[in-house]
Amino acid sequence: MKPTEAQKLSLQTYLHDTLSYRETYEEIYDHILSAMEFQPEGVSFEDAINNIIRNDFGGAKNLVKIETESKNAMVKEGLNKFLRFVTQYFKLPLLLYTVLATVQTYYFLSKINPGAIAIEAILVLLTMLVPCAIHLLRLYNTGYLLSTTRKSARDKMFDNLAAGPIRLLLLLNVWIANTSTFNEWFGSHPYIITMVLLVCTVYDLALYQLYTDEFKTVTEHKRV
Repeated sequence: MKPTEAQKLSLQTYLHDTLSYRETYEEIYDHILSAMEFQPEGVSFEDAINNIIRNDFGGAKNLVKIETESKNAMVKEGLNKFLRFVTQYFKLPLLLYTVLATVQTYYFLSKINPGAIAIEAILVLLTMLVPCAIHLLRLYNTGYLLSTTRKSARDKMFDNLAAGPIRLLLLLNVWIANTSTFNEWFGSHPYIITMVLLVCTVYDLALYQLYTDEFKTVTEHKRV
């Protein structure tokens, strides 16, 4: 049984009204279209859809439950990838670059002492501007490359990850304000500042890798 374009549009409308995330929508929509080929010709389009949803997904009411389980699985997979991207910078061969960058940063901070304003500007760049740029780039490519405004099951996860570094900056500034003046603190703690810069840089790199990995997977799926 091969559905007409009008029937496909009807199915799309139904799934759009039932499901929240584009990943679940696309997966279930593709599955139903594939399963339609095995429905007998005498069956009406509506009965064929109901048969597939009942037999393959446990009924229409079960679609939302399946979507929730799918979202949880995708979020877990995304967080595991992010952690893997982070830890790779502390394993060979990238560990060599991490150590070299850390030593150079520490030497620069201890010998030159660029000042509180310069260090704060760098921290704002790493904790706010870079994550925000990656986040906006992801949203832009969602609409431009995927031609959709439907939300992703990973949107909330990515929002939280992008907002993570700024929380570190706020905590650091509260700590500094309660222990010393900014100029004195930044000038006398090059080791701590080096570690903070290292963590923020690795975090941003891992976040960017997570973004590129997501769109690589999605665009490859679109080409299939």
